Amino acid sequence: MEGKGSGGMAMVCACDSVTGNDEGLWHRGRLLSLSGFLQLSLCLIPLTAAEPEQPETSRPPEVITLYEPGRLGGHGASLHRVTITGTARNTDGKPLKDADIYVASRGWITPGDFEQLRGHTRSDANGHYELKDVQLFVINNRDPHSRPDESDFIVFGTKENYGLTWHPARNYRPAARPEKIDGRDRNSHAARNAFYQNEPIVIDLQFDAPAKLRGVITDKQGHPLANAKVQLGHVDRSLTPTPNRTGFCRYLKQENPYLKQIDSFLNFSVVPSSVRETYTDAQGRYEFTQLRRDTSYAANIDPGLEFAPWQFTLMTADQSRTSPDTVATGYDGELNHQFTSPRDVTVHVVQSDSGRPLSNVLVTAHHIGEVLRSGIQARTDSQGNAQLRLIPDEYKLVAEPNPDQPFLYLSQQYFVPKREASGGKDTPNVTMKLNPAAIVKLKAINAKTGAPIPGVRFNYETYDAGEQTPVSTQTVYVDYPFTNAAGEIQAFMEPGMRRFVVTEPFSLAQAEGSRSERVKLTAGQVTEVTVKLTPADFLPTHLVASEIQPRKNSLYAPEIQKKWHIQSELLRLTPLRITTRKASIYRGSVDTDNLLKDLRALDPYEVPDIKALLNRYYSGETAWNKQVLTAHGTLKHEARYTNTDSKPPHYFNLSGQPLPSITSMTDGWKTIHHQSMSNQARINPIRKGKIHFHVESPYDICDWPSLRNRIPAPPNSKKPEADIRREGQRIFYSGESEKTVYRRVLDEETGFIFETFHGSPSHQFEQVKLSFAPKTLANGLILPGMHINWKTYQGKLQHLDATLIEKAEILSPVPVDAFSIALPAGVEVVDSRHLPDNISYIAGNHASKKILYGPVSDFAAYLLRNPYYSHEMETEPQLGRHTPTLEPALWLTAEGKSAAPILNGKVALIHFWGTRNANSLDQLSEMKTAYKKYVDQPVVLIGLHDSFTSTSQLQAVAEQQDLKYILAIDQRPEEAGWFGKTMQHFRIRALPQAAVIDQQGNLTFIGDLPQALQKVEQLLERD
Repeated sequence: MEGKGSGGMAMVCACDSVTGNDEGLWHRGRLLSLSGFLQLSLCLIPLTAAEPEQPETSRPPEVITLYEPGRLGGHGASLHRVTITGTARNTDGKPLKDADIYVASRGWITPGDFEQLRGHTRSDANGHYELKDVQLFVINNRDPHSRPDESDFIVFGTKENYGLTWHPARNYRPAARPEKIDGRDRNSHAARNAFYQNEPIVIDLQFDAPAKLRGVITDKQGHPLANAKVQLGHVDRSLTPTPNRTGFCRYLKQENPYLKQIDSFLNFSVVPSSVRETYTDAQGRYEFTQLRRDTSYAANIDPGLEFAPWQFTLMTADQSRTSPDTVATGYDGELNHQFTSPRDVTVHVVQSDSGRPLSNVLVTAHHIGEVLRSGIQARTDSQGNAQLRLIPDEYKLVAEPNPDQPFLYLSQQYFVPKREASGGKDTPNVTMKLNPAAIVKLKAINAKTGAPIPGVRFNYETYDAGEQTPVSTQTVYVDYPFTNAAGEIQAFMEPGMRRFVVTEPFSLAQAEGSRSERVKLTAGQVTEVTVKLTPADFLPTHLVASEIQPRKNSLYAPEIQKKWHIQSELLRLTPLRITTRKASIYRGSVDTDNLLKDLRALDPYEVPDIKALLNRYYSGETAWNKQVLTAHGTLKHEARYTNTDSKPPHYFNLSGQPLPSITSMTDGWKTIHHQSMSNQARINPIRKGKIHFHVESPYDICDWPSLRNRIPAPPNSKKPEADIRREGQRIFYSGESEKTVYRRVLDEETGFIFETFHGSPSHQFEQVKLSFAPKTLANGLILPGMHINWKTYQGKLQHLDATLIEKAEILSPVPVDAFSIALPAGVEVVDSRHLPDNISYIAGNHASKKILYGPVSDFAAYLLRNPYYSHEMETEPQLGRHTPTLEPALWLTAEGKSAAPILNGKVALIHFWGTRNANSLDQLSEMKTAYKKYVDQPVVLIGLHDSFTSTSQLQAVAEQQDLKYILAIDQRPEEAGWFGKTMQHFRIRALPQAAVIDQQGNLTFIGDLPQALQKVEQLLERD
């Protein structure tokens, strides 16, 4: 039969004996697969099954354009109609009837929700099959000379009592076969073996006996674990908020002869789930019966959220050597596995001074080494108890008091003990004692009048560092509070010496008196700090004056300018949160001329049906995604969701709660953001005055010119010429010159700007902003109900944004988490704060990276508790890894100078202390008791003093306190704010602290001395 177009057939056949080479386009497809930002409704295109001869009118088109050139990662994409035939046989060459035959297709770049399974049929009595008129996904490459338009596809099959099989992946190119293929071309092998347009696609499948796998999943007490998920080839991602999966499946006996690469089945998700996934029964048993022999699979066994899943590589082949990460089970294998079950753990949270229980405290357990998904977080009840479910191991426990509780954030380490052999049901418990915070009442007043100043924000400096930190009302979130109408802020803070500095507004940050004296904050006590401000007289009037005169040479009347300025001040000073639906079109084909005509013809006081208008003038799909925008002064926070009303959320935390696709926040100096797709959290300081990540806010959809924004102009400049006309409540301003065309439409009563148009006919440039349906909030601020803007250049659209405001609210009071970014467990934190401003893009890859083993309530607060590294330091000390180098300035004892202790094969406890620190001196009795206990055991005790002492001073204290263990004085720190160089490397920011090193030289603990002594006992018992 001879068909037409890409569905036609000629006498060319796929032959398994052909060999050659290619770079492996199928493999790269996995790496370049696009996410939800390139969503399109390709999944709605139906699959094609074998059917009787169809009339020409019912056949799908030969070609369907999915993406115009440049719209898919710089390329285009289309569906091409083909027919695939072949024969299914067993290893003896006998035809197989009723074998299920499938075809899947993808490109080297593929939209995230494209339906890759393109067709399904069954073989007849002779083993023959026909996948008629299936539509293969073809990438239309930007430069067809360097890379032709091409599709990757794979044909596979299943049959009862046989193993899964597939034919090595092939390429299809919708063009005529080239007359000559240059053998010197490195891609010549792929070009020679590809299927071309009008050539028959014949793919035969060979079915072999199956590999079988069975096993039993239990806990370590032998109890069966029912409903445990067992996956092969296509498995859940363990550390990602996306429901998408990952994996691999490779045939080990041969390479792909057509592409000269490993014979991989990368889009294994298209295989029926009954072949690749199962669950254990009530006895913990599972079984697979249709696996392919001599194949390696990504594997995952997951008993549930409270367990740590086991991910490994399974091989249905014999292998003499296995490893914890690779298990070979042969053709008929058994694989059993035992999981450690979690234990009920009670965390009792009390006040450190009175022992009274504290309710509503959030307790989180961060496992040391693995990300756990459930049972790690709870709030305390009225008795101060939080119930957790934890696997026996080491944890960092975090207690976060409620914002109205005057207590400090607390972190301490805890070891969940293993169950007794008797299997008793005793519940381990641990007490966390929260220290009282210092209560600070900050007040800003005018030094001349004594009047309170609202809207002032503060930073503070510690006694040992000049670096400024934002003041927060409590210790869990960085909430950037402003003074209220009485000019006051109340904050719960760490005790110690502090200096408070005005940071916002800018005019008052430059004022006389903007830096307070150093103040001692005492735990549990109220300290009042009054900052008397005298505005600087050297600043321009338009930056500091409360009443600003309109511009005399402005086109707009003084009354209009004043109304605009009042609104701009309201917008800047109002803590505002708006919920929107936004659609964005980038470089799409939109008829903006007619769109503008239609928009101008509508009633501007009503919300237009913008969705219908965009559908009329734009042929592509428009996704209306949810945004929640929060702003106050220079603070901006954006939560962006990619799911629409018709689609479910894409991203979830490990507890199954939906997440925004991107959450970002800026304070004007740095930008932090969390991206759910990559599961990364980043911090981007503003380098060289540049912001590298834009955070959207209500300011982007409100056009209120401010008199504080002055563009230098000659004092004798003339007022611009314009045509001014009135139409009802609106005033129209328009003008035209040789270079520019402009137009502005506004409401005469309120000054609300409906339209701002700028164009340059000579440069073919056009910028349009339109706002509709003004709404007035309780404080007088006016917001649009809908806003749309676009830019065109040389007649082509650059971008278009349309925003519908669904909800607007004034935050009063401002919640403490209004500007927070909560991070789920498993996030990778990428920190570039330690890199210099002139860092190159490649060198920027040296940013430090760290996995969070538990959820974090506020990313900004996490960064404050985990300061950036110095240039000399390579990494933060990690528990379980080799300890930082011990290089004090001097080793000594009570008798004098000493040699460095030998730690090989011994447990070492380092006590970081200082003679001017009262708590350090209180712990010396514990250290002396420990010395007596371990004097004859393989334990070394070290008292490492900070660098701010002398040999004679330390010796005098050692003699007075009868300290017999070895002492040391640290070297001077490499950066301000540290107690010494070694303490800097151990990240010791408060004294006293302790660290424990095991017999192999690995750091196993950093924290308080009592827990450190417990750790020493455990290491000795383990040894």
